[in-house]
Amino acid sequence: MTATEITTGDREARFSEFWKHRLESNIRVRQHIMRDWRLTLQAIGDLLSLQRLELNVSSSSGGLMIEQSLRRSVFGVFTLAQTGACVLSVPKVSGEYSLGASKQTLRRKSRSAEKSGIACRVINDEIEQINLIGQLDSALVSKADLRYRNSHADHRFLVGVGLWSVAYGQNGEPLVIAVVPREGTWALLRLFISLGQTPQHSDARYLLTQFVVERLSHEGVQHLVDTVGPSELTAGLQHFQRMLGFRIARVKFIHDARPWSIKNAGKILKVIYRAIAYNNRPGFAEIAGSIAHDAAVTKS
Repeated sequence: MTATEITTGDREARFSEFWKHRLESNIRVRQHIMRDWRLTLQAIGDLLSLQRLELNVSSSSGGLMIEQSLRRSVFGVFTLAQTGACVLSVPKVSGEYSLGASKQTLRRKSRSAEKSGIACRVINDEIEQINLIGQLDSALVSKADLRYRNSHADHRFLVGVGLWSVAYGQNGEPLVIAVVPREGTWALLRLFISLGQTPQHSDARYLLTQFVVERLSHEGVQHLVDTVGPSELTAGLQHFQRMLGFRIARVKFIHDARPWSIKNAGKILKVIYRAIAYNNRPGFAEIAGSIAHDAAVTKS
């Protein structure tokens, strides 16, 4: 692929692959960054070329949750908003979300869920939300996957927050719970957890995703952002997210005058310097020049 053929979408996909390779190699993030300085420099160039979405939040509970999530530290240096968050573009017409070849699995799994009697509904009653929290926290204690097991979970702080949606089985048992705080045209996927590991729970995840996105579309939401960044996802979750339409984007807070300040630029150069020093190889000027050229072409 030549520089003139590189599009923003290509660079986003390549940046996603950069983190996918880290997941497949099962090494620490810092080791992955320092492992191959050429790929790291290329990834930095791809990061800087990513679409930058604008966000203006208020002091509402939903706004504060979204801002807190995007401003949290990643790698102890940057914020999630700066290093790229996983964002799903919510269509203006709700029915358009499940269309297209890329959503074939979503449609198939959703149909399977509906055939088995699974149905989704919004939960506004706080007493019912409290009961669901109890079932959720109990389920996390016995999660089969140790990465998600949590014997000290307490999600009561989410009661009364945002859009509560639940996928129920034919017998009325909750299968998957989603909690999505909202602020204007933005929403945060604060919680999306299955209460079991059966094929029925798997199908319910797809059906509930479609239900939530279509509901957000009706309410005028344009962007649904995850709390977990691309460098933090498991391989399975990364595949699941991209299949559902999540893509990596930077986020600019409108009230931030200089989201990428000189201080942040210095941090980037420090990462580059460490990557080169780690490999002890020349060639920075050539690679950096190529990155600058690609970025200029992408934004022209």
